Amino acid sequence: MTITNEDLLNEVSQEQLIELSDLEGAAALNQAVIDDATNDALSLIKSFILIPANPTPLLKKIAVELTIYELRKKNELVSDNNKERYKEIEAYLSKMAKGSMPTTIAEQDAGTKREKSFAFKTSKRKLEKRP
Repeated sequence: MTITNEDLLNEVSQEQLIELSDLEGAAALNQAVIDDATNDALSLIKSFILIPANPTPLLKKIAVELTIYELRKKNELVSDNNKERYKEIEAYLSKMAKGSMPTTIAEQDAGTKREKSFAFKTSKRKLEKRP
């Protein structure tokens, strides 16, 4: 799985991405910092699961959010909301590691095709009146 700048720009603006990656004050996008943050995010994901070749959109979004979190952490801009979201992401990754959430598109598609099941079963037994 690769995270591109386009993926990051779906979550933050160009200006924000420049500010988060510009650790040296050059007012320019620093691709090395972004790549480092992406590697940190993917390493965290790898500590929970094997990264599939065809990840679900949720797993891809998690990777993007973790990359942005790592960029904010490098700039010491992590807020309480960011920390809460980080904990939520860890919970998702834990569920993926246990197998209760799909990690690939094939697993996701297979999980949506299940037979109907009902909580109650009814019988077509005819009740007769007692004399």
